[in-house]
Amino acid sequence: MTQTEASPRGVALLLPAKAAALTGSAEVLRALPRRQQRRVGPFVFFDHFGPHRPLAGAMAHAMDVPPHPHVGLQTVSYLFSGAIRPGDVNWMTAGPAITHMETVVPGSEGLHGIQTWVALPRPQRKMQPAFEHFAAAALPMLEFPGAQVRIIAGALGERRSPVPDLVPLTYLDLNLQAGTELALSVPPEHELALYVASGEVTLGGTVVPRGVLALLGEAGGMVHLGSAPGARAVLFGGVPLPEPTVIWWNFIVDSVEEGRACEADWKAGRFPRVPGFE
Repeated sequence: MTQTEASPRGVALLLPAKAAALTGSAEVLRALPRRQQRRVGPFVFFDHFGPHRPLAGAMAHAMDVPPHPHVGLQTVSYLFSGAIRPGDVNWMTAGPAITHMETVVPGSEGLHGIQTWVALPRPQRKMQPAFEHFAAAALPMLEFPGAQVRIIAGALGERRSPVPDLVPLTYLDLNLQAGTELALSVPPEHELALYVASGEVTLGGTVVPRGVLALLGEAGGMVHLGSAPGARAVLFGGVPLPEPTVIWWNFIVDSVEEGRACEADWKAGRFPRVPGFE
């Protein structure tokens, strides 16, 4: 093992997530994209929502997102609480064109989770659209003293998630009890960031509070974490995409012109439609 592989990574940049309108009166905390940091590995979008109280009736549907299109990316929904069941993953591949909507189940447990987009590499941007659901029980859970780490995508040590990643990914759910200290071995070639959903995490001597994205330094194959009060956080990233990409609305494309063409196709009704919303 080389010195770079064994050395711990520190925090290179702290970016507090910003409030962003979702739909109606609902808001989320948006950590990506940002002017200072457009993406982390292939992750190009990162929203944190909740925690919300259990919602019913019209209040629940205030969080509904109407039908909308995607191109050239995978959307990843992961919940700490709420429906889908906590720890489950919805992994949707848009390919050349897909339309979907998101709705809250009234009366379910308070909603708290993460929505991310993973850009597809150019050869896979026209692949067949797909939707896959992975139950929490299918995702490896590693137990450490005072901590649980669920592998949402990618691998940790010898354990690997069944979620298919078209670009090598790291995506870990960290559940840290008060006073926990934890060392994780990570791929040194992966660009990585930590986002704290609750509590606070100390990483390489830097305190990262709730709602803040910490971009890690480029070199090193270890991440040293601690939490005095306890925390829930995700460590995510992967191999950067080799080619430039353009984020145009909900599309990952090669150029602004291609993005405008996709938007024109959506407005003209040339995307697939959600049944019941034609």
